[in-house]
Amino acid sequence: MSVLEPLKRIISLTRKEIQTIIKDRTAILLVFLLPVITIGTLALAIQQNDIQAETVPIYFGVVDLDTTDTYPGLDLSENFTATLAGLEGVTVTVYDNESAAYNALFYNEVDAYVVITDGFEHALAMNLPAIINVHTSNTQLRGQGEAIITVTAAALSFREKLGWIQSDILTIPEVEFVPEGDVLAVQVGAFLVVFCIFMAIALISCQSIVGDIPLRRMLLTPTSKLEVIFGKITAYSIIGMIQGILLLVLWILGFQLNLRTDLVTLMIVVSLMALAGAVSGVVISSLSTSRLQANQGFLFLLLGMMILSGMFIDVGVISEFLPMNLGMQLIQETAFKGLPLISGWSELIRILIFIIGGTVISILVLWRKKTLA
Repeated sequence: MSVLEPLKRIISLTRKEIQTIIKDRTAILLVFLLPVITIGTLALAIQQNDIQAETVPIYFGVVDLDTTDTYPGLDLSENFTATLAGLEGVTVTVYDNESAAYNALFYNEVDAYVVITDGFEHALAMNLPAIINVHTSNTQLRGQGEAIITVTAAALSFREKLGWIQSDILTIPEVEFVPEGDVLAVQVGAFLVVFCIFMAIALISCQSIVGDIPLRRMLLTPTSKLEVIFGKITAYSIIGMIQGILLLVLWILGFQLNLRTDLVTLMIVVSLMALAGAVSGVVISSLSTSRLQANQGFLFLLLGMMILSGMFIDVGVISEFLPMNLGMQLIQETAFKGLPLISGWSELIRILIFIIGGTVISILVLWRKKTLA
């Protein structure tokens, strides 16, 4: 046998595979669309982040505890409050005590609140460091840094306006609503629980219809396409729920967290994520005509959800419609703050709308298909 024979067979098989792929024009189109859509999604997220920063004001609460009157002719704590309120895009509400400001932060009426400590004016008048505590919410990871930056900018503007050089204003961050355990594990862990459940179930369900040989034979029986859709979604949702319970247990026990809600509430949230993931996968599978297209569709979903997750970039109003983002909000409100699940009724309704809408799309697409690839 010639040494070149294996090489010829490899070349022949390679040519055959390339021809097979080229015949699937939709798959080829998706290959070239993938980078375009990915970059476009990232650009949309960044644009939304810029719009959010420009149009949405930052709401601050201010609690003035300073009782000193050392600086002649000017109340420095009131002046600092006015300086903070004068910054572009900043809205300030003054509270009588810390309890009222804490409640406002708890119910998302403010993004952060500032406590001007007693002795603020005396410290500045004596060229000593004055202390301001900036309280932020653990449920708003990106907003924590933004709040500190804003208060620091107000401090610089305040000092410049009054001509202080030696004295300084120390902004001390304090994060509220942090369950017992590692802060990073709480925030990032919650994101990973939601992300893994949604994406893992979408991954396996995106192959649930396209190329399913037994399903073709089943449709020759009295089984309807409507029954197929509901059966597929139910099966993958059950798998996702089991996976979700396992992830929750690993998250809580692995990092020794003491969350402010019960396991049943979290199980309901992860079950909704599993259901949304199953619906997403079934929609992709029903729209696809080959396994390659289904894989590409999942890749679009994966990259899009990662970019638009809101974990890394504030995508503004987009977060109000994506199920994974809404699930993350529900976990934050229940597990971190201890709010009842019913308080997130708006997020629950939007997740259910996504699930129902995706199910209807799958039914309509499969109904119009004459054959399954």
